Amino acid sequence: MKYIASNTTMHTPKVFGWNLDSDNPVGLEYMILGKISGVSANSVWDTLPLELKQVMVSEIADFIVQLFRLRFDTAGSLYTDDVGKQVVGPIIATPFYRALDGWVRLDSSTYRELASLRGPFTTVTEYLRSFLEAEIFLVREYRQRILEHELHGDEERLELGRTVLGKAVELCSLYPGEICVSEPLTSPHSPFSIRLDDFRLSNIMIDEETGHVTGIIDFEGATVAPLWECAYLPRWLQDYDEWDGSHEGGSAEDKQLLRDLFMRKIQELDPDGEWIRALEQGRPFREFTNLLSFNVGVWTNQEKWVRERLEWAKTHPGIAFPSEIDKALS
Repeated sequence: MKYIASNTTMHTPKVFGWNLDSDNPVGLEYMILGKISGVSANSVWDTLPLELKQVMVSEIADFIVQLFRLRFDTAGSLYTDDVGKQVVGPIIATPFYRALDGWVRLDSSTYRELASLRGPFTTVTEYLRSFLEAEIFLVREYRQRILEHELHGDEERLELGRTVLGKAVELCSLYPGEICVSEPLTSPHSPFSIRLDDFRLSNIMIDEETGHVTGIIDFEGATVAPLWECAYLPRWLQDYDEWDGSHEGGSAEDKQLLRDLFMRKIQELDPDGEWIRALEQGRPFREFTNLLSFNVGVWTNQEKWVRERLEWAKTHPGIAFPSEIDKALS
């Protein structure tokens, strides 16, 4: 939050205090934040006049381009070192959370064993593999617990999931690889930027009288990630038929209008078209990263998806598997 506030015009909450030790007087982790003025966009979206929505969308496009221009040589999460400088260190993201949305999967000692897989990462392939290798480790070391508590004792499903995870690891090297960090997309010396993983309307604070953005909240899962993962349309602007669309955002007609405005603003702010190239070239790769945080039970349903892309990558090196949109256009 400090880094973003110092390097962009985006307002983030001020942190007054925090503690990660469970033996503190409170008895659990905590963070005390300053209140950002305004209301969440989600709470007034249905009644907010279109012209005010347009104000907000234009400002969000500006923030996204500003974030995209922040470049890093390694991927992971941001930390403050001993001299007060922000540096990239081990990633804090699924599947490395001990608990996600209140669900504790395994005890805390388990996640200390995953420390070597958390980076920071110098290549896109390392970044992608880490998520899968963490799940493979958990399935191997805690097989019986996962089998009983997550797969209802279905041995066949567990083995299929492990097989698919192994093929997905292979896909990390053959399929996404480094394609989207080479020219003309961007300099190979700056392949990573900042990604906000929870960019919902409910996390955007606005002035309901003017539509201006007063701040952004919820940076829990913000990470330094590949450029093509950082150039994306907010889900509340996506069409409902898109794989990463959302129920947020209103009618399809309103979404289309605001999406067009968003893209025009992006083109104005990024005349070289780097962000748009990352958006377009990265579409199939973002579909892949959307799966990376899933548990083994979900991977059992992705066997065909992974197999098709693995076969494609072996005969089309460096070329992304065509998306459904690409197929329709051809």
